[in-house]
Amino acid sequence: MKDRKLPIFFFSLIFAVLVWISVNLGNEFQTTFEIPVRIENLPKGKAVASLLPTSMRLTVRGAGWKILNAILSPNLRYSIDFSRLSSRDTLFTFRQISEQVALPRALQVVQTFPETVIVKIDERISKTVPLKPIVEVTYRSGFGLVGKITTKPEMITLYGARALLNNITEWETKEVAAADVFTPTRIEAPLNDSLYLQITKSLSTATIQFDVQSIAEKTIKDIPVELTQVPEKRTIVLIPNTVTIIIRSGVYTIAELSEKNFSAYVDYKTVLLDTSGYVSPIITTPENVKIVQQQPEKLQYVIRR
Repeated sequence: MKDRKLPIFFFSLIFAVLVWISVNLGNEFQTTFEIPVRIENLPKGKAVASLLPTSMRLTVRGAGWKILNAILSPNLRYSIDFSRLSSRDTLFTFRQISEQVALPRALQVVQTFPETVIVKIDERISKTVPLKPIVEVTYRSGFGLVGKITTKPEMITLYGARALLNNITEWETKEVAAADVFTPTRIEAPLNDSLYLQITKSLSTATIQFDVQSIAEKTIKDIPVELTQVPEKRTIVLIPNTVTIIIRSGVYTIAELSEKNFSAYVDYKTVLLDTSGYVSPIITTPENVKIVQQQPEKLQYVIRR
């Protein structure tokens, strides 16, 4: 007997809830909701050159059933129809709401946001710009970055209005993070979204890659210092004529390096401009190698006529 009463109870409860909803939805409500913005009939070879919202916020008043039907409608959107607009136009959303949104007549629009939308169009072009990796990295103790953080691919092609793309010189990835890194690393990163509806990208993700090695130091001795652009009738003697440096980089990067991989020179013009009798040599190093100490820092010179 109790088993038969339980389904009857639940059926009665559900029926009562439905009756309550039906009665209350017949009352008048005021509510706010968002609808997507859609672009229609854009001329061929043209693109939007102004910042357009991706959605429109409406505040409406009306019967609950009407509001619910409007919200659930798959065709509810704010349409920007370029067949009825000039190359530069202003939409007053509240005043033109009936033309742009298919709302039931029984609903009264109380407010729209934004209240105005400025629409501009321009020639549609493509532009290729570098990708900029945005990554927050922490390294394991004793390890560090060797070289630069790069992306693969290095470039991205953008498509949109000339007026917009002219101001874009690079495109960033979204920020990604990597912690306790001690090996070469590759991270798949999404690209930043465009603020503009009509800027599209040739790709949506890129690979951020960078080399991480155990950091080591190495002493490179007796690098010869050359003199450059010295006139034929001039002789300059450097004292001493070699330098010793301590370099820092990844352990695998510096393992095979010797003095043959480095060069040092002093330009004759530097000597002419000097009044102290000492000059600092310029030292060139392989990529991704840092000089942390140099001995001596300056060289004495003697000019012989």
